[in-house]
Amino acid sequence: MALADFFHRDAVAISQVLNGFETDAFIEQLENVRVAIAFGDQAVTDRDGRELLDLSVRLAARLYPSLIFATGPNGLPLANELEALARSINPKIEISRTASPDVALAIGADAPVVDVLTVYAGCAGWSARVGTAGPYGTSDVGNPFGAGFAACLAAANLFRFLFLPEGRHSLDDDISFPPDVESFPNLTPAILTDPLVLVGTGAVGNSAAWALARTPLQGEIHLIDPETVELSNLQRYTLCARSDEHGVKVDITAGAFENTLVPLSHRGTWASFLEANGYRWERVLVALDSARDRRAVQGSLPGWIANAWTQIGDLGVSSHIFLGPDACLACLYLPMQQSASEDQIIAEGLRVPEYQAQIRVLLGSGQGVDREICDAVARAWEIPVTMLDRYVGRPIRDLWVEGVCGGGIIPLGTTGSTPRELHVPLAFQSALAGVLLAAEAVRDVLTAGTPRNTTVRRLDLLRPLGNSHPQPARKAGTGTCICEDQDFVSAFRAKYA
Repeated sequence: MALADFFHRDAVAISQVLNGFETDAFIEQLENVRVAIAFGDQAVTDRDGRELLDLSVRLAARLYPSLIFATGPNGLPLANELEALARSINPKIEISRTASPDVALAIGADAPVVDVLTVYAGCAGWSARVGTAGPYGTSDVGNPFGAGFAACLAAANLFRFLFLPEGRHSLDDDISFPPDVESFPNLTPAILTDPLVLVGTGAVGNSAAWALARTPLQGEIHLIDPETVELSNLQRYTLCARSDEHGVKVDITAGAFENTLVPLSHRGTWASFLEANGYRWERVLVALDSARDRRAVQGSLPGWIANAWTQIGDLGVSSHIFLGPDACLACLYLPMQQSASEDQIIAEGLRVPEYQAQIRVLLGSGQGVDREICDAVARAWEIPVTMLDRYVGRPIRDLWVEGVCGGGIIPLGTTGSTPRELHVPLAFQSALAGVLLAAEAVRDVLTAGTPRNTTVRRLDLLRPLGNSHPQPARKAGTGTCICEDQDFVSAFRAKYA
């Protein structure tokens, strides 16, 4: 079997977007899919074309067990590099130069013609061109953003064609993204007067770093994350190879920077970073999972914030100022109602509410789950106790996130097994959110001194691209947000006088 050994996490993500998902049937379907990546001399010689190929392979190799590289004689050295990249992600992947594909991704105006349905992708600076009406050319200006956008949009089209019921009717015919490309400045070398700060180097943070590492910005970027890479992360961490399991996230992310941005790794939380390095930061990029953590970043009063997210229904990026009528980051994540505690959610989700007190202790202490709780979960789900053996002694969150939400012990599709709030994005969704996040940061750096405002851009990659223009966002107006608290407003003004 050529499926990656982290495929179970792909299955979780896919089960959340396909009705009637059944793991075995989907595996059988996926194992019979062969995806061709076709490119000609233009993509070989153009810098941005090579970046488009790089991210396309990073995305495709995480899902598809069989790839075909179709190119001319001049493309063979690059095809060898891309094959090595794909194998570093999934060592079991099947690579061919001659097999017959089921669908193709063609990059560049002179990509070889493949006699199957083809999604074309190209780029020109900040702009991506994607659709079935191509081919599209690539640019050689050293701007990774159009390339990054194109790779993600093309990957989404391939997925929709292969797996969504609408199939061919779900494809983009001929799109250009972003629609407001004229608002983006020329990507020229710039020296940061203040370091960038990236909080969270998971799936979204990985792809933000992929893009930022390919820009001509000069200066420092702080990378903040307390965690290591787990096998289940590899499904969507675009910078990570299979060998990076158990590696430190910030160190792996730092390894992507080979240009003039100097990465500074901080293995810890946002709070520990502030305690050690102070509270004044001009630009902070937020790639975190929870509303609580986002509110905590806004509460420390950075000068400007860009925030990216993925959720069921859409992904997007928002940029935030703190003063004035516009929404701060906390405005978008104010709690609307009282929510259950984490220990209650886990206890009820595991179907062992009688163990809620013990689970609360385990969450707080970090101690491993004991045999008693594992046996109780097995009885509640009516599954063999041996299926819980690998969770004895491990953190309770592993049992919850990996075992239940991730389908490790409870079959995907089981009623009530995967709470909707624990969304697992597909790789191309996280990647586009990350590239958008990096683009907002670079645009803010290059337009320093011009008036800022809050904007929100949303996209749904499970449908043909619709209106993706950024929209303004006003304050929550409830009187409960910190941006409406005069103590916070005064503190912000004093900090950035």
